Amino acid sequence: MTVPVTLVTRDATLDDLALTDYRDMVQELRGSLSLEKLIAEIGSQYSKPLWAKVEKGEVAPNRNQRNELRRYYKMPLLPPTVAEATAAASPDAAVWQVGAGPAEHVIMVTTVRPITLHVNGAVSVVSEAPESRQNAHVTEVTRPPAARRHYARPTATETQQRRREALGANWRAVIDAGLAALEREQAVRP
Repeated sequence: MTVPVTLVTRDATLDDLALTDYRDMVQELRGSLSLEKLIAEIGSQYSKPLWAKVEKGEVAPNRNQRNELRRYYKMPLLPPTVAEATAAASPDAAVWQVGAGPAEHVIMVTTVRPITLHVNGAVSVVSEAPESRQNAHVTEVTRPPAARRHYARPTATETQQRRREALGANWRAVIDAGLAALEREQAVRP
């Protein structure tokens, strides 16, 4: 059984419209509608005094008001906020933080079975359990080979970096030359 991974929200604070665009929408509607009729027409839950302030540019429309206007004008709604997206989580859910600072990813796991996730800009299920088969959405072309090779990635010191740059060599040339020197040294040993 494949566990679906669904992006619920991203960039919820970004809006393709400026606040003046929303004010213009309200002013356009007010050209033919009273505040009371505007509220009824767009199905708003907000009061006439608040809409009057938005129309005059005294206050910015809140997120729900912007979505009411977007819905009326048949525009895509703003994506849900993280709080809205996570509202469906169990109040007893365990919350884990990996690393320090603001979280860039919030992952809600609904299955009680063990799964392995891959998180790198996007989230995918690697396997449903340590012994289970790979995710069915991963093709043979993209699936890693069964016996994975491990390559060590040593870090050069600043001195080594300067020496390499002075030679005008890339790291592949340095590594190949180093291996060749070691191989020559071993060939000379009795």
